[in-house]
Amino acid sequence: MNMFPNSFDSAPKVEDWFSFKENGKVRMVSGKVEIGQGINTAFMQIAAEELDINPDRIQLSAGNTKDKLDGGCTSGSQSMQTEGMSLRKAASAARMVMMEKAAELLQSDMENLEIEDGEFFLNGSSTELTYWSISDDVSLDKSVEQYMKPKSQDKKKLMGKPIKRIDLQDKILGKHIFIHDLEFEGMLHARVIRPPSASSRLISIDKAAINKLPNIEKLIVDGSFVAIVTKKEEDAISVVNKINQYCVWTEIKTGITDPIEFIKQTDAPLILSLDKGNVETAEGQSISTEASRKFLCHASIGPCCSIAQWNKTKLTVYTHSQAVNAMKRTLSSIFDKPDCDIHVQHYHGAGCYGHNGADDVVLDAVLIAKECDGSHVRVVWSREDELSSSPLAPAMVTKIDAKIGGNGQINSFDVHVKSPPHVKRPAGENAEHLLAAEHILKPIKAPDPMDTPLDKGGAADRNSLPLYDIPNIRIKKQIVYDLPWRTSAMRGLGAFVNVYAIETLIDDIAELQNKDPLDFRLSISKDKRMISVLEAVGKLSNWGSNNPGTFKGIAFSRYKNIGAYCALVAEIKVDEDIELINSWAVVDAGEIVNPDGIKNQIEGGIIQATSCTLIEEVNFDEEVILAKDWESYPILKFNQVPNIYVDIIDRPDEAFLGVGEAAHGPTAAAIGNALKTALGIRVTELPITRDRIIQSLNS
Repeated sequence: MNMFPNSFDSAPKVEDWFSFKENGKVRMVSGKVEIGQGINTAFMQIAAEELDINPDRIQLSAGNTKDKLDGGCTSGSQSMQTEGMSLRKAASAARMVMMEKAAELLQSDMENLEIEDGEFFLNGSSTELTYWSISDDVSLDKSVEQYMKPKSQDKKKLMGKPIKRIDLQDKILGKHIFIHDLEFEGMLHARVIRPPSASSRLISIDKAAINKLPNIEKLIVDGSFVAIVTKKEEDAISVVNKINQYCVWTEIKTGITDPIEFIKQTDAPLILSLDKGNVETAEGQSISTEASRKFLCHASIGPCCSIAQWNKTKLTVYTHSQAVNAMKRTLSSIFDKPDCDIHVQHYHGAGCYGHNGADDVVLDAVLIAKECDGSHVRVVWSREDELSSSPLAPAMVTKIDAKIGGNGQINSFDVHVKSPPHVKRPAGENAEHLLAAEHILKPIKAPDPMDTPLDKGGAADRNSLPLYDIPNIRIKKQIVYDLPWRTSAMRGLGAFVNVYAIETLIDDIAELQNKDPLDFRLSISKDKRMISVLEAVGKLSNWGSNNPGTFKGIAFSRYKNIGAYCALVAEIKVDEDIELINSWAVVDAGEIVNPDGIKNQIEGGIIQATSCTLIEEVNFDEEVILAKDWESYPILKFNQVPNIYVDIIDRPDEAFLGVGEAAHGPTAAAIGNALKTALGIRVTELPITRDRIIQSLNS
């Protein structure tokens, strides 16, 4: 199943995107959803530009399967590059259809018409015609591709200008309706009792004892799927923790004491991702690195939530899933129901950056609601569920062997990536990949997914291809399927470790030749846009000078080699722990829609990447995930957030580039390079903790 379908496959007509029924308002449909990245604001800005209206006039319907538009999964920093471009075409087509009708009514050529905030002007004079006054006489049943005519650059008025996020004011004031705020008459509240580990299954349960507990409306047991239903949320919370004493689960012993070593030693099938030139015959001085990271939790601040209702044969689901249409197909497959009987509606939840538990909690709610006679059932995960039941970001290992020629240039890069799978999203038949699907009496065990090929963006090997001028490059990967823990997509996928490995090795090669890391990078690239962001971040960060007691490191990446360019400098202080003091980033994301949106994405990426680089890791007791709360899985605190400075290079004649995951790898690598400058050691295992620094110093 294509995660990023062409929007015009499902929505080829103008009417699939826009309507002008309500006076003064424009209804716009989006196949992408808001998960904290500000995409709704950017889309409205694009549409308002092409329609020549105030963005406030747009009423957005996003993530609603009743709309025809299937924009695929909101992930992979693909929204602007795919649907953003489609939306521009659709909005321009809507403008042209409406203008064609206005020209007919005014008996004028279209060239003599202009539009200002939805009103038509003829040779500069008002005609009193508007989109809304003529909408009843206009058919939007027209092909977007036939009518589209996006504006030329000199006609644009809104592009590149900051506008306020449409959702933030109500969110800040507590007025916004999140999925957790939805209420329905007679709504029930439920909680799921989880097995203690991924492979554990229910042996026995004392139903009689559980049903004697106060306020339980229903106990549901379906294989190893156990849930309780109450009338009040507080009752569900108070009861759920008492139930495990009445359950007996299988105990699983894996014998895996060190997951990283297990990954290193596993002999999985070898996949050749890229073979350019001949690394075997390349000559020069050898230098290598091996970088790794531990498993990570998604650790969303807000817990996952879903509400479901079975109304006879009809199923309605409210969710903050990133892929409502894929979820609809998956539910259709699991329950053997036609698509037309299932409706999935997106509501905002906690922001996410990959495949967290938002999809899993949907199936929880649907399974429970099926037993509740038409009532709406609301399921909210606990903090422990969030940390130990959501898919984990895979641990992985990247090894690079390089050869350096006598002229100082890099002759070869031999890259070897080993990792569990990075993408296990529900997409439909035979691809459910949902937690409860494996626990029910008739479990649905989805097949192991294929790792996305590098030419499609890659997964484990994402960003394993450096953009520097290296004539001989080989990239191999091994996908490790025989670990017990569920893994799936998290911000950047394999790019986080691969960029860390590449960019720290580039610094080591520069040091080997007594060259400045920035100058060396500039000397081994002919990519003008890459050179521009590197030179700009050097100026922004005052590269070459340091404040007393601080040290700087630099790194670069272009996300997936097709997304935004990001050059980043980190300034750290090393005491008992590493403290990131300042971070400077320069980004080239092609044409700028909303600069504030780009900066917000880069800032958020830097903060999260800092947390993953310095703090976050999952620990295990055999198969049991020990992350249960913020004590057992700490994340970056507010007082640890660095000063962040972001500059954007605007390229209005270039295509939009995805920016959401651009800063992740460069942040980690820049911190690692700053530490090497500070202490002269290279820490290759992430996160870079105090213990690992001491271990490196001692070795």
